[in-house]
Amino acid sequence: MRKSLPCVLLCSAALAWETGCKPQEDRLKDEQAAAAAQVEPVAPQMPDQVAKVGVGVRGDSLDDISGDDPRLLIAGPAKTYFNVKERVVFDIQLPHAANLYNALNSRDPKTHEEYMREIVVANKIELPKLREGMVYRYHPDTKELWVESDKSKP
Repeated sequence: MRKSLPCVLLCSAALAWETGCKPQEDRLKDEQAAAAAQVEPVAPQMPDQVAKVGVGVRGDSLDDISGDDPRLLIAGPAKTYFNVKERVVFDIQLPHAANLYNALNSRDPKTHEEYMREIVVANKIELPKLREGMVYRYHPDTKELWVESDKSKP
């Protein structure tokens, strides 16, 4: 019996190694290498579009709630609340502020910077927060505020 014990231990160790049961140090090295090689997931980019209801990130997590989830009772009204807030900004506050600016200056803003300074900041309009990598850009030729990918970032 004593002679077979070392053989059993040796065979067990070889079998464990072969099937993936590695010593703790080797597993830690493998996990660290896998973590270093793992690329951080990137949030999906939305296409460039006119700023409108739905471009903000508030309430996006509520889209995943469905079925018999009890949170669904809150998700619907909460999503509606965020959409109404965006509609107020894009359909009421920004057009009203732009009309006032045009009436006072007899022209529309000529640049993005002027639009943001004289329309958004001067009227204390809180634009909805955008997904990462997206920015607001005013197009003076069409007199529209757009949501575009931030081309200044690689």
